[in-house]
Amino acid sequence: MKQFAYLLLVLLMCSCNPMKKNAMKDRADDIKEAVITENGDGIFLVLKEEVFQAVSKSDQGGFRRISGYTEDRISSYDINTGALVKRIVLGEREENECTFLGETNGMLWYKSVNKEIGVHAKDPKTLGVSVTQESIVNANPFLANNLSMPEWNNIKKYYGFDVMKMMPMVSDNAGYVYYIDPVSLKAEKTQESVKDFEFDNTCISTSMNIDANTSISLRGNPRNSLYFRNKELKEPSFLDGNFLKSSNIIYGTGINSGFLAPLREKIESYSRQIDSLNNALEGTGSNSADRQSGTSLRNTSIYMKRNIENLTDRRKQAEDEIERYSDDRLFDIITDDGGVFVMSRTDVSDTARVVISKVSLGEDTTAALAWQTKLSNVYSEPDKGFDKSAFEFVFSKGDPDLNTMRALYYRSRLIFIFMLTATCIDTDTGKILWTIDL
Repeated sequence: MKQFAYLLLVLLMCSCNPMKKNAMKDRADDIKEAVITENGDGIFLVLKEEVFQAVSKSDQGGFRRISGYTEDRISSYDINTGALVKRIVLGEREENECTFLGETNGMLWYKSVNKEIGVHAKDPKTLGVSVTQESIVNANPFLANNLSMPEWNNIKKYYGFDVMKMMPMVSDNAGYVYYIDPVSLKAEKTQESVKDFEFDNTCISTSMNIDANTSISLRGNPRNSLYFRNKELKEPSFLDGNFLKSSNIIYGTGINSGFLAPLREKIESYSRQIDSLNNALEGTGSNSADRQSGTSLRNTSIYMKRNIENLTDRRKQAEDEIERYSDDRLFDIITDDGGVFVMSRTDVSDTARVVISKVSLGEDTTAALAWQTKLSNVYSEPDKGFDKSAFEFVFSKGDPDLNTMRALYYRSRLIFIFMLTATCIDTDTGKILWTIDL
């Protein structure tokens, strides 16, 4: 043990730190932000990746200690091939934090603590600045030397993004909030609080909503089966199964068209009934007087008017529900053909691999397994499958977080990030299109 400690001390005293990582080339230690965006140059997966620079490590009797600092980088990958298109190193976080705000028409909006960069938009392919803070100030002279400058760990309190309006949100030194039009760059003052674009939602759950009226769940041990429309389906079943949800908020335009279908059908049904009753009411008033007594006629008219009022209220409720869902923070992934994704494991061992399955749901109470894909190098319990010895831990670079999970769905592509590996699956066939180490 003494020899081991001495060797470590000698290495740490060397001018070249053996634990120092190349922030541009070495593997990341964590994935914080993940977004898919499209512009005229292609479709890109843009990640904010953490690189941990260890200063010291120790392991005494299994009690591990590590100290160091974090550097960030932003990487852009071609979604069709997984190839790295561009990468920029931001540097140490406290001095160079660059927080993702949101995406508008192929532009990625950020707020940097670097005063010379500030709030800006990046091109997803080149990661170059396409909209500068200077251009925003030029469009809004009252913001000159007046944009708030929060500390690196407090940016989200003062800068954000409204996913319904598709506009970045900024604040001035007095704390007033403004929407920034992504095209004209004009600022509009608002009484709204700063809103966040969520990108770190928990990706797995035993329940989800498949439309505005219907939920589905996984139940049972050790294998889970589907509970769908008040009916338990014994097959397909999954070992330690969980529905795979989006790590990013799915806003109005990204909601599956069938999700709101039950509410739209209600609105149409209520409208037809209201029209029918209105027509009948007009007929009662014009040509029924000679067939009914005055009292009977009035009662019929009152009855129909009450029904019209009730149906109108129900229609309004359904319309409000659609508006609520459009403005809600949804994360449930439902494919255009009515499929959902389930993450499970191959077996009960510590080295069990991750399995991704697509389940096709019928309009009745049926469900079928569309495909099932095993991820060969992704473990269900990564910490157990890759537990390092004390020697390996002390002399390894960085401090990787293998448990961070991100899931994104875009145009028949499922991007699954786990164990610092990104896997792209064709959701029509289940074929793995590419896998890359991050």
